[in-house]
Amino acid sequence: MEGLAVLVTILFILAIISGPIGIALARIKTKTFITLLIKRIFHGVFVALGTMVGAQWLFIQGLPLAPRLIGLTSLFTCYIATRNEYFPSFKILERLGIKTRNKPAHGPVLKWRIGGRSDGKDGHGPEGQH
Repeated sequence: MEGLAVLVTILFILAIISGPIGIALARIKTKTFITLLIKRIFHGVFVALGTMVGAQWLFIQGLPLAPRLIGLTSLFTCYIATRNEYFPSFKILERLGIKTRNKPAHGPVLKWRIGGRSDGKDGHGPEGQH
């Protein structure tokens, strides 16, 4: 029975840690092909283990809610790690039509009125001049 408890503990640790490790590995910038290959091998191993263990915890019948939530969290974090590594320019929110609020290089985000006039507090001329 001790061996079974150790095995379940290892599976829980893999489900919890593999996604964040994959995300951290995806953030490492490499310059040579060899380091990129080594990074992607480790990244693939962690993401594959996290996905398999997370799916196992999610789809086993008769498990309580807590292990299912851990499995779901593992699947989400492994998805984020995969997307950050292989598809960094893929923006889900922009494809759904939701505009993100990025800070522009000059001035506040909403500096123009609906009529196209400045409110005078944006650094484009004296206040009141339209």
